Amino acid sequence: MTTQEQHQQTKRLKRIRGCARAVKWVLTFVVVAQLVFGIALCLSILLPAYSLFNGVDSISTGNIERAFRDMPLVQRALLAFLAAISFILLTSALWTLRNLCARFQKADFFSPRTLKQVAFAGIWLISYAIFDVASDPVAALIATMDFPEAQRIVDVTVDGGEISCMILGALMLLLGWIMREAALLAEENRQII
Repeated sequence: MTTQEQHQQTKRLKRIRGCARAVKWVLTFVVVAQLVFGIALCLSILLPAYSLFNGVDSISTGNIERAFRDMPLVQRALLAFLAAISFILLTSALWTLRNLCARFQKADFFSPRTLKQVAFAGIWLISYAIFDVASDPVAALIATMDFPEAQRIVDVTVDGGEISCMILGALMLLLGWIMREAALLAEENRQII
């Protein structure tokens, strides 16, 4: 490797490390904000008289909007539980991405631990997207659970965010598998030489 090639490689690695550091800190901030927001939202669902957010006092399902204060505690607790699981899955995905950026910041690109982080990020994102799709009809059913049977609603929706999250998760998982194979091939080539 010539001196100029080494200089170019050093510049590229410095750029990667700097970008990874910036993204790591942004994700750290987002994870903390996500945790605070998730806890506050769950408390607002459980205790609607003391809602921490303006406008977070009802749930819309189909063409019905139902105030949390009009629901029994059991229904509110189940809805808060669904919201908590959703926040935990998304926060786990973001934390895994944050840890991945921390590894990239150290220029650790092909270690087994880094490759596991890439695959786990994909798994977390896919899990979140699947749960988000599945939780909408369950939340609608929970919100109308105390209605007469003919008025209960199961509202199935899929939006662009869920589809995007699923695709991003699948790409991360695929990238993790490809990077693992590349690392194995590189190791095999080193042993041959």
